[in-house]
Amino acid sequence: MQFYGVWKKALKPPFPLSLCGVDFTIALLKALQSLFPSPTPLPKRLGNASEALLHILQPKQDPSFYLEKRPLSSPLLLIDGTACILAVGNMPASTLAKDSFCEGFLFILMAYYYTFDLTYPKCVTTVLSVIQTEVLGDAIHDRDATSAYKKAITEWKSFFEK
Repeated sequence: MQFYGVWKKALKPPFPLSLCGVDFTIALLKALQSLFPSPTPLPKRLGNASEALLHILQPKQDPSFYLEKRPLSSPLLLIDGTACILAVGNMPASTLAKDSFCEGFLFILMAYYYTFDLTYPKCVTTVLSVIQTEVLGDAIHDRDATSAYKKAITEWKSFFEK
C-alpha cells in the first residue's frame, strides 16, 4: 500500500521503521481518501476527506462536543494521546488501546458498518468499498460498484501488474 501511495503522490517517504506503528497507520488513513476518492463532496464543516473516517483530538478537546458538532453520523475513529475511540453517530461505541490501534482499527470500523447494516457516506464510499473488497475480501453488489470505485480498482490492479 505504501508504494501505491507514493506512486499516487498521497504518501511521502521515508517511512518509519515499523510500518505497523501508530504514526504510519494514521498517515495511511489520512491518505486513503486521496488514493481512492469519491466524487461526492464532503460536508462543508469537515476539513479534509480523512475527517470522515478519523479525527485526532487536540489536547483538551472534548470528544463529546466534537461528536455533537460533526456533520456525519457514520462510524468514526477518534484518537487522543492514549487511546482510539470508535464512535457511531454522536455516541462512543468502543475503545482500543493506542498500541493495538494498528491491528484493529480497520476491522472494528468495518464491523460497525456490517453489524448495523449502515450505508457508506457518499463522500467516502469509494475508499470504504475498496477496503471491503480488497482488504476484507468481501464482494460488492453490482449496483454499489460506482464509476469512481471501478476506476480506483482498475488503477489499483494495474499498479500491481507493472
